[in-house]
Amino acid sequence: MNRMKALLFGSVEKIVIHCAPARVEDTLKTHVAPAFGPSILVSIRPPLLGVDHMQIHYSAGWLRCAHADVMVLA
Repeated sequence: MNRMKALLFGSVEKIVIHCAPARVEDTLKTHVAPAFGPSILVSIRPPLLGVDHMQIHYSAGWLRCAHADVMVLA
């Protein structure tokens, strides 16, 4: 079923997390990255424009184009 969803709607390609504090980066590396396994790249970068946020990049599917969602981290 997951393969069919990925074919029709795309799937998560990579996750880019922009956050400032070093302790948050360590927490994310130990908790978030293993949850997605080795198939999805999770990278952590410095904040852009002073806003901590996460970008989730999706591949294209037959019914949806490639895109990225952005979520502000509070």
